[in-house]
Amino acid sequence: MTALQVREVQCASDVDAFIEAGRRAQASNPRWIEPVREEMRLALDKKRSPLMLESEIQPFVAFRDGEPVGRIAAVVNRAHLEKYQDGCGHFGLIDAIDDSEAFAALFDRAADFLRRRGLLRMRGPFSLSINHEIGVLVQGFDQNHVVRTNHAPPHYARHIEALGLRKAMDVFANVCKAAESDFPERVAALADRFEPAKHIRTYGLSRTRWSTQFPQVLELYNDAWKNNWSSTPVSRSEAKLISRLMLPVCKPSWIRMAQWRGENIAVVSQIPDVNAALEGLGGRLLPFGWAQMLWRIHVGGTRMTRIPMIGVASRWRGTRVGSMAVSLLLAEAIAMARSARVEEIEISWMLETNHAVLNLVESLPARHARTFRIYEREL
Repeated sequence: MTALQVREVQCASDVDAFIEAGRRAQASNPRWIEPVREEMRLALDKKRSPLMLESEIQPFVAFRDGEPVGRIAAVVNRAHLEKYQDGCGHFGLIDAIDDSEAFAALFDRAADFLRRRGLLRMRGPFSLSINHEIGVLVQGFDQNHVVRTNHAPPHYARHIEALGLRKAMDVFANVCKAAESDFPERVAALADRFEPAKHIRTYGLSRTRWSTQFPQVLELYNDAWKNNWSSTPVSRSEAKLISRLMLPVCKPSWIRMAQWRGENIAVVSQIPDVNAALEGLGGRLLPFGWAQMLWRIHVGGTRMTRIPMIGVASRWRGTRVGSMAVSLLLAEAIAMARSARVEEIEISWMLETNHAVLNLVESLPARHARTFRIYEREL
């Protein structure tokens, strides 16, 4: 076996190798859907990517016999360090073939990068921040690879744990069968008996008002999640990028807010499973991939949707009004999924310690389907 080489990503051809390494690593995973390649190129663009501009990020690619066989990104997340001052660096976008040497070499390079910057611990994967895809799949390998979540064959966790990384946190994905849930009916009956519910107004976003409404969603997101484990806020520049990427593929009316006497107090967003629309495209949208993807989303419809965001403004958390608001939004999400002939809704990801949300989601009912693990170790 020839020697393994790990190189820094420095130019466009290196980014191509980084993308190819992920594809090769996932070749044995029949559930994996290749992400849009141009989005990865944008995320790693030092001139255009908010993630690259706001954090210090160094991607690496492992080669054997001249072929890319693995990848990792080391991340000095300035927002995290400013908030927590804990000396914790991050890693993300970890993919490698079933090769212990490749995993070891990649983690050695990432750890060395973080150590030389004075950091004391590494945690991840966060791709490339906690506000995007996180965790290594450790349960639910036979489940679908749903939009904006990670997927992996079983060897990922095995090799990572062999390198001394241990669980920092698990996050869960639950799946609700839309037609079988009676949650909308139960919430409607409860709202009839709860007088303050009459003062809660719910509404969905619109394409015509997207530029003003979507920043309000992310403002509420930053407030609602600010006390969650390891959370960092979405910056304005990152919010603009998310907004631009989401608008063509989402259904704005499925992103819903609740107001109490004019104040936004809760949000539930539901998005089509874009991964299903990307199946068979190999991560390429040109020349005809765009049309196929958009037709599958907006005309044919997707079998699944994902709810990535269930949040209550911090000052309304734990109140009856806040609980009623988020219940009304979840009930609307399920009702809208039914009318669109959606079969299953994945709610992900949820911290294993967030018992309030887990209990709420289980009451839909929604069964536990996948577990993702965030790892850490000292440097």
